[in-house]
Amino acid sequence: MEKILSDVFGVEKRIKNRLNTNGCIAPLNRKPLGYFAYNFLNRLGRLRDVFSGSPSEIDCICERVKNIAEAKNHQWAGPYSELVALDFYSQFSEFFPVSYINLLRIADHRQSIPALNGQKEVIDIDLCLHFRTERLFTDVKSFNCIHLQIFDQIFEEIEDFARKTLGRSVLVGVDNLSEIDYSEVKNSLGAEKRSIRRELKRAVSEGRKSVAYCSDSGLRFDFKISYATPSSPFLSTVKEYSPYAMAESYKFKFLDYGNKLVDNEYSLITIVRNPWFNAETVDFGDFNNIFYRSLSRRTFMELLRIDSEAREFSRSYASSAVRVSDVSKSLAGIVFIDDNSPSCRSQEGLYSAYIYLNPNYAAKEPLTIRRVEKYFRNKFEVQIKDFDDFKWDNY
Repeated sequence: MEKILSDVFGVEKRIKNRLNTNGCIAPLNRKPLGYFAYNFLNRLGRLRDVFSGSPSEIDCICERVKNIAEAKNHQWAGPYSELVALDFYSQFSEFFPVSYINLLRIADHRQSIPALNGQKEVIDIDLCLHFRTERLFTDVKSFNCIHLQIFDQIFEEIEDFARKTLGRSVLVGVDNLSEIDYSEVKNSLGAEKRSIRRELKRAVSEGRKSVAYCSDSGLRFDFKISYATPSSPFLSTVKEYSPYAMAESYKFKFLDYGNKLVDNEYSLITIVRNPWFNAETVDFGDFNNIFYRSLSRRTFMELLRIDSEAREFSRSYASSAVRVSDVSKSLAGIVFIDDNSPSCRSQEGLYSAYIYLNPNYAAKEPLTIRRVEKYFRNKFEVQIKDFDDFKWDNY
């Protein structure tokens, strides 16, 4: 990564652990370069060209590349997603400039969700889209699957334990996760890791092929264990996917991002998905489109009717002053970006974007397709797969 930063940006940054690797670094070191590496390098070149007149923004971009190089396991997803979103929006910079890293004073946003929740000094928001008559602030989040990340770490430990302690080669997997409630997993699964490890180690030591685990909080997981042999080197698990069931499971997800919403400007959240850090969505047929639209509609309509304290559903809140409905009506829109880097070589097909605007946004007049779509008219508009303001679907 040090060489990439030097070659692309002419910037020297020191990477702490040059031997570190993760899902982003490894493809960059293979020869010949695959699609992912090709797209990664070209993305950096485009960002260099767009922001060449702003040394501070170039430094921020280089810092994210450095963050990727130093990230462990799935942690590369966050800084990587920022670069993806920045590249996606910059494709339309002929219609609106994009500024990267925006610090807004809490003193100027006294009625914002962060202020009501006790946040001090500044609201840190990744991007601002400077439209002709308004500004759209959007923070960028990676759509990574929390439970899969936790389980990947556990399975790696169990497989390592079996190899070193028992001299056995095993594979561990888990059946159906797609309908497990996001807030339950986020609040409970982390505390169960030690118990799950203990149960799986016992099962592997006893040669069992399955483990049914029930937590005190009511979560149930069905684990499968395969003992690799020349005739049976694989593990099969059951996965049933429903975009509507997933939307139900994730409906409280956007409460976690309330600290990025302001009170007198349009606030959006941009979600980036890459199949290498989220294999949960399947992108088969219209699955992602249905899921994203259903999840947005639940966020804008269903959560609007929930007057409970937000801290009941998300640990992001300390104050009882913030209600679930407050967060819902403070979110002007959601943009989902599917990053197709692992399988696409053309820039036109690099991203698939789904833009959903909240008809119940309260801080200002809600955004509409008519007001927004004119800023996305060039050859890259083919990347926008769905665009909805729920004008006829707000009930």
